[in-house]
Amino acid sequence: MSIKFRWLGTACYEIILPSGKVLMVDPYIDYSSRSPITSDEVTGADYIAITHGHPDHCTDTGNLMTRFPHSKVILNHTLADTMPALYDMDPNRFIRVAAGDVLEFEDLRVEALKSEHVSPVPALRASYLRLTGERADPAMPLTELREKINQLAPRRQPTPELTEMMAKMKEAGVTFGEQTNYVFQTADNIRIYVYCAGIEEYLRKQVIDSRANIIFMQLAGVNAGKAAEYAAISGAGVVIPTHHDIEGLERGRERAGEMADHLAARSSARFIDTEPGKWYEIGLTVTEEQPEEG
Repeated sequence: MSIKFRWLGTACYEIILPSGKVLMVDPYIDYSSRSPITSDEVTGADYIAITHGHPDHCTDTGNLMTRFPHSKVILNHTLADTMPALYDMDPNRFIRVAAGDVLEFEDLRVEALKSEHVSPVPALRASYLRLTGERADPAMPLTELREKINQLAPRRQPTPELTEMMAKMKEAGVTFGEQTNYVFQTADNIRIYVYCAGIEEYLRKQVIDSRANIIFMQLAGVNAGKAAEYAAISGAGVVIPTHHDIEGLERGRERAGEMADHLAARSSARFIDTEPGKWYEIGLTVTEEQPEEG
């Protein structure tokens, strides 16, 4: 049994399931300055899963739905109320979920899990320390901290297309919505855990209970050691960092290396820091169905 996947930058992954169907996670392709391909080059989108409604996690949903008219979109209820109108799509193609929901498809089981967006403050303070060699004043307003960091290390500005899309999203009432982690279980019982969240202590049990074979672990805004700790306790045999190119690919590689070092001290899991656009294939042996949670 195996799955194939490739990273399309940010938190977007194209995953070919053992059934041959394609799962897209957090589609951000044509509107992204980091994606190595365009949406016309995506191989399929039978399932589209959205973790939350920030533009860098969902803006290409409409493009993929247009190209693949059979696709099913899995998202939180707040987004499901506004996205159909934004993309002028049939609302029946949007499947709303809340934490604790389970969806059963012919070749895929989807578990929606509670999560919480990473706080930007620790990551910004760490960036300020790295760039200046000094700790930021705790009383410094967040807007001022962002501005100072951007002066020292200017971030890529949104493309005109993304700026226009963000305005349309605002007009349509598309907001952040709830944050959702997912566990996808294939018909061959491979469990793929998409952890797109901050490291919160109350999520520890969720991570342990995930019974993951593969974990896509958020690194953006997350301490590398804590990310490695949560990846290790998931029990996953394969660990893949994600969303770590926010400060550029070179800095993302450095942070992934830090995570890999921490993980090696905790687990024998295989760590893959994927290259954008490159296909990877992972073979797994899952001899029997994972036990149901008690």
